[in-house]
Amino acid sequence: MRQRLRTSLRARLLLLLFGAVVLTAAVQAFVAYRTALDETNEIFDYQMEQMARSLRPGLPVGGYTVEGFRDEQDDSFEFIVQVSTADGQKIFQSTPKAALPRKSDTGFSTFESHGATYKLYSLHAGSQLIQVAQDRAARRSLARALALRTASPIAVMVPLLLLLVWWVVRSSLEPVNRVRRQIATREADALHAVETGGLPDEVRPLVEELNLLFKRMRQAFAAQQHFVADAAHELRSPLAALRLQVEQLRRSITDKERDLAVLRLGSGIDRATRLVEQLLVLARQQTGPAEATPAVPVDLKQVILLALHDAGYAAQTRPVQIETRLEACSVTGQAEALRILVSNLLDNAIKYTAPHGRLGLTLQALPDGVVLQVEDSGPGIPAADRLRVLDRFYRVPGAEGSGSGLGLAIVKTIVEAHGATLSMDSSDRLGGLRVSVRFRTPQRV
Repeated sequence: MRQRLRTSLRARLLLLLFGAVVLTAAVQAFVAYRTALDETNEIFDYQMEQMARSLRPGLPVGGYTVEGFRDEQDDSFEFIVQVSTADGQKIFQSTPKAALPRKSDTGFSTFESHGATYKLYSLHAGSQLIQVAQDRAARRSLARALALRTASPIAVMVPLLLLLVWWVVRSSLEPVNRVRRQIATREADALHAVETGGLPDEVRPLVEELNLLFKRMRQAFAAQQHFVADAAHELRSPLAALRLQVEQLRRSITDKERDLAVLRLGSGIDRATRLVEQLLVLARQQTGPAEATPAVPVDLKQVILLALHDAGYAAQTRPVQIETRLEACSVTGQAEALRILVSNLLDNAIKYTAPHGRLGLTLQALPDGVVLQVEDSGPGIPAADRLRVLDRFYRVPGAEGSGSGLGLAIVKTIVEAHGATLSMDSSDRLGGLRVSVRFRTPQRV
């Protein structure tokens, strides 16, 4: 039970609200009881005073004596009226055998008689003394009865209030129960958003964050499915080629044939390895690099220098002359993803540039952003194919080289993850392709 109270919002709300209602009702009933009790006593005092004042015209001496009672056995002493003269002679008495003490002081006082306490009101009217007494026990009993009748409606209202509180809490938490039922009844692969209509403001942010989590999971599953489909599709041909090359190696007779088969087999393995690496990089970037590593200010110039160092061997082998013009500036993002972006742009430029060609790399900080440009002296890409080359596995028809068609798709994914823009056009200076990546909000180092 204690564990449920600690973990259940409904149980805690009901407990606190029920406690507040009962406590408030008890205080209100007590205040109403005490107020009604005091007001009843004041009314009784007023009645005693008015009764005494009604006898002020006076009574004739000897008009009503003790011997005038018809019932000598009357022993009702709850309310007594007595009128006496200045010398103490009783001329009126409402109850036999109940003499009131003669007091010179007027107003209210108390006295003991017949084992009971009386409240007495005395009033002088000419030569006569008018006295009215009431049994305090009977007075209190009647006052309490009236006070209880005043406070009793509160006790009747408490169960109704508790029922109302239960209904309000239940109806207020019904949207939460609806969300719980939606999540409980959905299939394991159902990652569509949960309805947020009618949810309280305190619960809606939690459900919205849950929907964002579902969205990220959908993207991750979609990327995984794409990766599996792409890997199955693209690895089929390289693996088939490797199998054929192994068969050729097995059938080789001379050393020359065997060396050629080994060379082709090594090249096929390198191509398959490169394809797998590109597939893994694409899958990792599509799942969202921003979620794996927090975005921080990155010195883009240092990232480019590292990428140039990695591409140095390929540039010397081709060979290709790389011209750089780099300014010191930074962007907000992930350093590793940005290094992959620059490496892929350099790799494509080197691969499709003729031997002894030129390649330019520029990093410039502008008032509205940072611009990274990679241009080459290669054949370029026709304008009609510049958007399609950003798709996976698409290669320009007739293009030389042995690429997998994933390099620019990876670049596009990283650019979108960093909120940057990518554009391609012809290089006026070198004559080949120019790729420009523009980052927003530059920060100079």
